[in-house]
Amino acid sequence: MNQPWIEVKMIKKLSFVLMLAPLFYGNALFAACLEDKLEEFQQFLQEYRRDEQILSFSVALVKDGEIVLSEAIGWQDHDAEEPTTARTSYLVASITKTFTAATLLAMDHDGHIDLDDDFTKLSDWDDRCDRLTNSGIIFGGGTLDDGTIVESPRCDEPISLRHVLQHRVQGNPGSTFLYNPVVFGRLSNWVEENTDRTWREWMYEYVIGPAELESVAAGWRDPGKGIALTNLAPPFRHAPDQNDGLAPSILPNPELNASSGIIASALDLADYSMALDQGKILPTALVERMWTPPLDVDGQPAPYAYGWYVQDWQGHRLVWHGGWWPDAYAGLLLKAPDDGWTLIALGNTDGIHWGNPLQGAEVEKSPLAAKFLSLFVADEISLIPTQPQ
Repeated sequence: MNQPWIEVKMIKKLSFVLMLAPLFYGNALFAACLEDKLEEFQQFLQEYRRDEQILSFSVALVKDGEIVLSEAIGWQDHDAEEPTTARTSYLVASITKTFTAATLLAMDHDGHIDLDDDFTKLSDWDDRCDRLTNSGIIFGGGTLDDGTIVESPRCDEPISLRHVLQHRVQGNPGSTFLYNPVVFGRLSNWVEENTDRTWREWMYEYVIGPAELESVAAGWRDPGKGIALTNLAPPFRHAPDQNDGLAPSILPNPELNASSGIIASALDLADYSMALDQGKILPTALVERMWTPPLDVDGQPAPYAYGWYVQDWQGHRLVWHGGWWPDAYAGLLLKAPDDGWTLIALGNTDGIHWGNPLQGAEVEKSPLAAKFLSLFVADEISLIPTQPQ
């Protein structure tokens, strides 16, 4: 007796299997491709650590909200008794500025401050500005190695919080980008003078709390965050006269201000980056504003937005920030947000630092960033294969 319904059912089942085949095949291809790329990157990290003399080196890769690589390489001491672990922490230096940007944009959004308020109403600004412009350091005015003239900040003109947050305080306020961490760091002083809470409290309100960054310390005086200090890799400097080329260094300023002070591990910064992507810290529209730069006088987008460098690399949008304490620590937080990739790297020497120019954004000149971009962003692959049509 013929049973045509069985044949129809089998045909439907076969069609369903054929329909899903590209999906499973795509998953297999992706897994193999990603595994090869990660293996190549891991090998590169070992060579990079050796070449740049980074005693303790921590790296994390995030793809589409998933940590796909966590590397803890090296030692925290000369005697190789304290290995680097996944939770080894570092002073992340100027990566702190990204925390500051999110905090201030949220405060502005909620009406606690206005980013167009006058920063120069800071009580000690006149004295600080006078000392800066007469200090002889480039942030007070001078000439860069390439001949670029850096105007002094104008101590007698209003400068808005927005100008400081975007590093546009040289010469006519708001006209020109030049990275100025000295003035930027005073944003926290302004907030404390003009609100009823400490800078640390505001940062917890808008970033550390919502992102549930339980192991991140906002400065070394952060109550209850002793774990960050327990896990801290002490700093080292390059010392050619030593057998391994390294020597213990003095701990840089661990106090919290708008420019620096966050103490975190690579995994902590991965959690922070994912929280930012998931809207836990800022709504999507505000994140996009944070990553949208003003226009320079030539009509082109500036290389810096709100607390983040921004640039185009081979048609891919990059947002990033480096951290650098000379002869002590360096790090990099690099996101390709439209591609779903993030790189975090921290070390207890300044070997990661590559010398980004004060007036531009050239993260691709970092050997570490260049390898990451070439492997994972230039030939972007997705954790979610293309659905069959």
